[in-house]
Amino acid sequence: MKKTIIFFIILICLCFQSLGVKLTRAESATAAAEIQTGKIKERLEKTAKEGLETAKDQLEQKITAPQKKAYIGIAKIVSDDKITLEYHSQIYNITFNDSTVFSKPSGQTKINPDDFVIAMGFVYPDSENLSAHRISVITSPQPPLSRQLITGKIKEIDGTKITIDGKILNLTSKVNFDIKDIKNPAVDDLELEDNLFAIVTLDKNGDINQIKTVLVIPGRNNPASQEPTNIEASESAAATESASEIE
Repeated sequence: MKKTIIFFIILICLCFQSLGVKLTRAESATAAAEIQTGKIKERLEKTAKEGLETAKDQLEQKITAPQKKAYIGIAKIVSDDKITLEYHSQIYNITFNDSTVFSKPSGQTKINPDDFVIAMGFVYPDSENLSAHRISVITSPQPPLSRQLITGKIKEIDGTKITIDGKILNLTSKVNFDIKDIKNPAVDDLELEDNLFAIVTLDKNGDINQIKTVLVIPGRNNPASQEPTNIEASESAAATESASEIE
């Protein structure tokens, strides 16, 4: 009996000892995991801080860095170190120095007011002026030609030149020319008071630059507008002839 009691006591002691070892190991594992988690957190915070500082530095560099630009326009004011350009009612100031490269037409020694200029360089954050590395005088671009429809009655014919509404149209062979009810029309088929419709392009001064298409509807003076007077007579004669054949 005593031996049995002693055995149970020893067994209980061993169980408590084993449980204590397991608890100790669990506590050690938990502490190690917490240390590892803390290290990872510190590393992430450090990386995030470094990334934020890097992004901030890059943003500051971008803000303070000069911007590459090019301006075009008509030179309005030209001085020893500055040109004022105007383009579409906007004003642009261009500065230059001894290192600026100039490109001008042959025989031109300097940039003059009313020259059309393109300036390339940098705009710095503390200035609205373009610091030019290169300034070139180029040919001013021509505005697109505008189209217009001209209509009216022909008032004068002089060869291929037709006067209509105070405007003179030169109807050359390049013009797309058409007269109603006339095949292969020519200028010789035109008459005074014919109704003319012309699509033309105008230059910057509003003058006719090119004639695209011309359509003419014959007027009262043009034989093409008149019905033949012998149509009824021809039809009547044909009917009489047919009746005679039947009889």
